[in-house]
Amino acid sequence: MNVRKTMVSALALSCITLAAFGWVSQAGESDTFDSSAGFTFPRIKGHGKVVQLPDAVDQPRDGSKICVDITAGGSPKEINPAIEKVARFVNIYAGAGKRPANVRFTVILHGKATLAALNNESYAKQWQVDRNPNIPLFKKLKEAGVEILVCGQSLMHKGGRQEDVAGEVRIAVSALTVNVNRQLDGFAFIPLH
Repeated sequence: MNVRKTMVSALALSCITLAAFGWVSQAGESDTFDSSAGFTFPRIKGHGKVVQLPDAVDQPRDGSKICVDITAGGSPKEINPAIEKVARFVNIYAGAGKRPANVRFTVILHGKATLAALNNESYAKQWQVDRNPNIPLFKKLKEAGVEILVCGQSLMHKGGRQEDVAGEVRIAVSALTVNVNRQLDGFAFIPLH
């Protein structure tokens, strides 16, 4: 168990380092494509741009299992930046290394990210906007095999109802149970707060 904690701590530190140097995706990046830098979107088209690095060390590994814990919020008019980062993670495993790697992703939304899971009607009512900008990306992530869950406890505490949740998102009893269950199943825990 200490090895797992050490690995999770090292991975979290790596993510913090990437964010500090601006190497982690930012909101709105999906609208740009810099072909001169070699950016590509190997699996999630238009989101989570990556560059292929076939000679880099620590290549994506087949059989990886990743649970992304999202509590970060964002502007209700834009895609949640943490959800955009999930697209980058998928693209890294799909084509940033020497070859595509088979990976399983689970995303759990809670805290400030909870309401990103709402369907268009409920989201529009909640935020006084036209629609939920996250839904098109949820569809692409789901098509790529990403499991997207929302914490049922957070949803209800924030005044949501089961019927308010977008069709691409499933309701879990809690983020706690998802995180514990996935870690018991060998998933790496990646927090995006």
